[in-house]
Amino acid sequence: MKRWIRSGLVWAGILYVITMILFPLIDHERFDTTKILLGIPLWIVVGLIIGYLFEKRKIKKRR
Repeated sequence: MKRWIRSGLVWAGILYVITMILFPLIDHERFDTTKILLGIPLWIVVGLIIGYLFEKRKIKKRR
């Protein structure tokens, strides 16, 4: 697996837990199954974008 993909999936997991689990717990909101399930592909895409952009930034710094 490429590094940027692994990094992106880690970012996706961290952001998913923070936004879909921790923030609702802090605000005393009820968990909505639809919201939690729709958040999974959303945060995977966002995480992969972040991982790709960080990797691209590293390559530019090496030059």
